[in-house]
Amino acid sequence: MFKPNYLIRLDKKTFSSDQAVCLGSQLKSIVEKLNGLIKPHIWLCANIDAISPIPRQLGVDSFQLKKIGDTLSLVNLCENIDQFLSGVFIAIKKSDQNLKYSDLYVDTEDEQFRSLNLDEVLIEIRAFDTSYFELYSEDLELIKKLSKFYNVRINQNYNR
Repeated sequence: MFKPNYLIRLDKKTFSSDQAVCLGSQLKSIVEKLNGLIKPHIWLCANIDAISPIPRQLGVDSFQLKKIGDTLSLVNLCENIDQFLSGVFIAIKKSDQNLKYSDLYVDTEDEQFRSLNLDEVLIEIRAFDTSYFELYSEDLELIKKLSKFYNVRINQNYNR
């Protein structure tokens, strides 16, 4: 079971050279950075809304988790999205890609630090209303590396 204890928020200060936040290019850069920091993985997605018809075409606009695929698959999605209005993106260990995830429903607006009945989650990214991304993990070392790279503070779940 995924019980994230740490999160970092990436907002306008993080992407100060861009006109807006939650751009496809920004998520692409986050995903590419993560690719070198986490174990081999696949991406599951849900609740994606964007300035693009692609989420609906891929069926990732519902709250039901769906498999997108490897990092290249998610990067390709990001390259075709100008801006995300919402979205949940979850990386799980590649060895566990046969886990039952299709009966899980997630929402961008779920409470912070909510648990997921899903094993081997490496990180969860949520895109919020063109305002910010939140990155959740159980792995403090990973969050520390990301926090240092993006120069943001770590928020911790004290109600564990």
